[in-house]
Amino acid sequence: MQILLVDDNPLMQQVINSFLVSHGYSVAIAATGQDALAAVSDEVCRLLMIDMRLPDQDGPDLLVILRQLPGMAHCPAIAVSGLGEEDRERTVAAGFDMFLAKPIDLDELLATVQRYVDQQASHTNGTQDCIR
Repeated sequence: MQILLVDDNPLMQQVINSFLVSHGYSVAIAATGQDALAAVSDEVCRLLMIDMRLPDQDGPDLLVILRQLPGMAHCPAIAVSGLGEEDRERTVAAGFDMFLAKPIDLDELLATVQRYVDQQASHTNGTQDCIR
């Protein structure tokens, strides 16, 4: 998997997944923090996209846990929030690399994903950070 999308909204999951897959990316979807932890337990991950509010925990708390896993310390992470600017400062403090407000502009999403996934690919060649 290149991208792990963690969002509990089925419509957001479908829209983002379909859009990114249509542009050649591999996406795994998790609806909860626990699902996200299970998804990264044995697969390659080049980018995390995490909703700020999940049923079982907040996005920043999940990012802290994910970043403590072997090989995940430097995996780029995008925060996604329906509250817009209210969450921007919190995401920066939590260590997210980027913030996207819902509704997500798909052109901005694609540019962001390309930048981080391509950057990760050129630095790791699939063997370093973001791999467990």
